[in-house]
Amino acid sequence: MRGDGRRVLLVLLDGAADRPASELDGKTPLEAAETPALDRLVAAGVSGLSDIGPPGVPMPSDRAHARLFGYDPEAVPRRGVLEARGLDVEVPETGVTCSASFARLESSAHPPGTVTDRSLSGSREHCRDDAESIGAFETAGVSVSFEYTWKNRGLLTLESAAPLDPGVTDTDPFESGLPVVRPEATATADDSDAAARTADALAAYTRWSVERLRDGASDVVLSKWAGTPTRPEPFAERHGMAAVSLTPKPVVAGLTDTLGMDVIDPPDGYDGRAAAVREALDAAEFVYAHYPEPDEVAHAGTPLDKRDELEAIDRSLSGVVEAVLERDLVAIVTADHTTPSVGNVVHSGEAVPVTIAAPTVRTDDVTSTGERNAAAGGLGRIDGTDVLRIARSLGDRVLLDGLRRTPGGGTVPTSDVRPLFEEEPP
Repeated sequence: MRGDGRRVLLVLLDGAADRPASELDGKTPLEAAETPALDRLVAAGVSGLSDIGPPGVPMPSDRAHARLFGYDPEAVPRRGVLEARGLDVEVPETGVTCSASFARLESSAHPPGTVTDRSLSGSREHCRDDAESIGAFETAGVSVSFEYTWKNRGLLTLESAAPLDPGVTDTDPFESGLPVVRPEATATADDSDAAARTADALAAYTRWSVERLRDGASDVVLSKWAGTPTRPEPFAERHGMAAVSLTPKPVVAGLTDTLGMDVIDPPDGYDGRAAAVREALDAAEFVYAHYPEPDEVAHAGTPLDKRDELEAIDRSLSGVVEAVLERDLVAIVTADHTTPSVGNVVHSGEAVPVTIAAPTVRTDDVTSTGERNAAAGGLGRIDGTDVLRIARSLGDRVLLDGLRRTPGGGTVPTSDVRPLFEEEPP
């Protein structure tokens, strides 16, 4: 392929995939929603299902996004670092940064140390005050600092002259009714001694936070997703496209910044976000448009609420879809994971629907959005890391397999090669 290069748009409906709901007559919210704009794109493209991670494995947004962008999640920093970068919080190059949150502990009905409230929805306005009392701590040569960010959340950073390692278990059990977890070095830690040092410091800080918060709105600081700063191969080098990311979610902003994308905080409201997407398509070769709201509504609301939210997003996308169909573009619409709007699981491991539309696509017979509709599409069932590669192929942005134009190889068509003859050959 010559790599003439159509622009690529990825519309990511975060957690849009779901399970059938009785309130919706056995349909999922995506199947029950009225989505004429997305249906136009589906009818003009090819659809299928995508296992973002291994089949049946629930994926968190940061790791799911990494795979959709074509990266091994282990090659990018863990979520604590990504959240910090997305919030413009500086993280030390040799330290360990965790995502952290305030929580409430046991009542008389639970054993000591049991987590009873992980969200503090009724007292979040006091969390900033609590943060002042647990902001700095020293233990065994390790400095631990807490920086409040929003709601009941913050960032916990550990620094030391001695090596630290992020290969530690979370103290947050991620479920009410379970105890605060003892931090320990994981079996896969790169440096087991450094990980043990990190775990000991987290244990000491967590116990100290309980002492300091006895009169506060919360009882403890929980930590999870410890990571260290790394810089994986930039997206533009891996995929041959200058990229723009539009996302209101800090962790995704941190990920796309880490991958070298130009990160834009989109305006409030779906119409404003859609207008920003259309504007970005005029300048960038790859545009990522993130809609975290379906996931958020699924966590807090009902299947009907999620259906209504998807309909609101669809109404705003009519102009974007029109631009895609009028221009020589490749458009992807998919989700990063399944978020059940019924039950108490966070995410589940079912495959998600994906549609790719392009002037070059072999269209199928699918004409409307939804999980079961997509299952009948021409893409079949693919891996999450395949999505962008297929879209690049439809945009004529992949190199013929086996060609070696540069020492590094790769799949990006490039004319930036080193000539043998600097002047006229002899």
